[in-house]
Amino acid sequence: MKRRDFIKRMGIWTAATCGAVGSPLILPTGLFAEDAFTLAIQGQNLIQGKKFDEAAKILEKAVKIDPESDWAWGLLGRAYYGLDKKAESVAAFRSALKLNSGDTYSKMMIDMITQKPIPKIKEAAKPQTPLEKQAMEEEAQYLSKFKADTGLGYKVNRIVIDAGHGGFDPGAVGKNGLKEKDVTLDLALMLQKRLQGKYKTFLTRTGDYYIPLSDRTVIANQYRADLFISLHINANNNRKAKGSETYFCSEKASSKEAQKVAALENSVLKFDEEKKQKPGHIDIEDVLFKFEQKLNWSESGKFAKNFQAKFKQDLPMKSRGVHSANFYVLRRAKMPSILLETGFISNLKTEKMLTQDSFRRKIVDSIVRGLG
Repeated sequence: MKRRDFIKRMGIWTAATCGAVGSPLILPTGLFAEDAFTLAIQGQNLIQGKKFDEAAKILEKAVKIDPESDWAWGLLGRAYYGLDKKAESVAAFRSALKLNSGDTYSKMMIDMITQKPIPKIKEAAKPQTPLEKQAMEEEAQYLSKFKADTGLGYKVNRIVIDAGHGGFDPGAVGKNGLKEKDVTLDLALMLQKRLQGKYKTFLTRTGDYYIPLSDRTVIANQYRADLFISLHINANNNRKAKGSETYFCSEKASSKEAQKVAALENSVLKFDEEKKQKPGHIDIEDVLFKFEQKLNWSESGKFAKNFQAKFKQDLPMKSRGVHSANFYVLRRAKMPSILLETGFISNLKTEKMLTQDSFRRKIVDSIVRGLG
C-alpha cells in the first residue's frame, strides 16, 4: 500500500471508529472485513501484545490480499522475528524494502539478522535432483571456508584494510627515522595480496597521502565490508616498551594505557572537517546506527581475541593482550572493526625488525591466520 493510500485509508478508518471527539477507538464489527489495512492494524496490536503467532497468521493474510503493502510486510517481518523465524523475517523485511527503498527500519533489521548465518526457510521435503545435490555440496564447501577453526560464527567475505596515517601525518616515528605510515602501507598492500582469491578486499589508501579518520570508516561502509582492519604501529616514551596488542571500540577505555593509545590515534581529528548538525535535528539513521553499533562492538571483541591469540603464537614479541577504547577510526563502522598495534616503533630492537621484509611477512601471515 502506497503512502498516499495509507493516509487516505487511515482517515476513513479513524472517521468510522470515532463517532465523537474523545470517544474510544473501537473497530466496528464487519468494517473493512478481510481488508488488508484492517488486518495489518490487528496484527500490529497483536505484536505489541507479544502475540506473535496470532499476528503472523493475520499478517500473512494481509500481504496475500495486498502484496503491495510495504507496511504489512514490515509488520510480518516483526512477527516472524518475534517467533525466531529469522529466514522468514528477513524475507518479509526485504519485501517491504523492495516496495519502499526508504524503509530504514527494515534495512536495519535485515543487516542485524544477517550478521550471522541464518537457517533457510523450511519447505516441504521433496526429492533433490542431481544438480540440486551438487549445488548443496558446493555451498557447504564454500561456507566451511569461513568457519575453519576460528570459533567465530560471523561470516566474512568483504574486508577493508586501513593503513594508518599517511601524507603529512607520519604517525609514530622511530629513533632511526622509520615512519609508521610507511610500515602500515606496506603491510596493507602485502595483506591484500595474500587475501586475494579467498576474500574481496579493499584499501582505504594505496599510496602516501592522508585520509581523514571519518572518511576511513565511510569507505568501509560504502564497500559494505564484513570486517574493517586498521593497521598501526605503537609508540611510547619508554623506549623499553614492546609487544603487540589488538583493540576494538568501546565507549569507555578498558585501561588508562588504552585511553592513551586512543588519544594518540585520535589526535589527527583536528585535521578532519567538523560536521555540524542543525539545532533540534533528529537523525533517524544515527538512532538506528547506535542500535547496531553495540552488536558490532561485541563481535569486534571476539575478532580481537582471535587475532591477538595468533600474534602471541606467531610473533617474536610480547603479547600485550586485547583492549578497548573510543577509537574514532572504528567508531562509525557499520561492521565489526579492529585496530592492530603490531609492535612499538619507539623500541630500537622492534624498529629494526620492522624494517625487515621477513618480519613484515610474519605479521601479515599472522593476520591471515587470525581470519581462519
